Amino acid sequence: MTVSAVIPVKNRPILIAQAITSCLGQTVAPDEIIVVDDGSDDATPDVVMEMARTEGRIRLIRRDASGGASVARNDGAARASGTWIAFLDSDDRWHEEKTARQLDLAARHPDAPAIFCGIRFAYAERKPRIGLPPPIVGPHDLAVSNVLATTSTALVRKDRFDFVNGFDVDLPTCEDWDLWLKLSKLGPLPVVQAPLVEYTYEATNKLSRDMTKLMLGHELVFARIAAEIGKGGLGRLSALHDLKRAELHIRVTGEAVKALGFIWSALSRSPSAEVLRRAAHLMGLMTAHGARL
Repeated sequence: MTVSAVIPVKNRPILIAQAITSCLGQTVAPDEIIVVDDGSDDATPDVVMEMARTEGRIRLIRRDASGGASVARNDGAARASGTWIAFLDSDDRWHEEKTARQLDLAARHPDAPAIFCGIRFAYAERKPRIGLPPPIVGPHDLAVSNVLATTSTALVRKDRFDFVNGFDVDLPTCEDWDLWLKLSKLGPLPVVQAPLVEYTYEATNKLSRDMTKLMLGHELVFARIAAEIGKGGLGRLSALHDLKRAELHIRVTGEAVKALGFIWSALSRSPSAEVLRRAAHLMGLMTAHGARL
């Protein structure tokens, strides 16, 4: 099994060096590292070229105009020669055993279109949080939210990636969630039960901080999920999505009023024990994050 790492980047000269270094430091390193520069106007491509001079596995693809992360990832994947594609965002880093442990799990799940792992969210002002999805993720798990998190956790079979046409470039955000949903219909999505990705908040140009695009992406993907499920199962699912909207406001904007509005909407849609339990958790989370009225 051969692995191609694909890293999209724009204007992150320091972080891209750290991301590439985390690829090279793998106990089972990728066979090639494809960096797609998405129209940088700073020293980012120079940093990559300098690293490529001493490491032949590094390839730089330069895009004259920025097309966004999805376009850059698809571009890199199209040039990849590996049987597997390991995506890495330029402001994230891999644990040194990530590739090895995912390939080991892949060998035990030959029907899996992709392999994932846990993630460690490294916050600047509060203690880290560990995200660990179930050992096997399917469409049901992903119908509520993107339990698999960022693209940096994914090791995807190239032929399966091509089969579903890669990332949807028309989505403003949540393109990773949309891709995992498509892949989950092709087979099980196993998860290494360890946080092997460090998700950082060091970059200032993160799409995850743009609440307008974040909510729009969420609504577009949810509309696709709802269309497949039909009206019969929408009550519970709509309530759970309202709670996800509330969580986004708690974690991203800190706006308690908007979060409370979505929590109330969820309870009105489906006052079940499941929704009540999740709503209570969000109320505690709101206090912990210091959401403002």
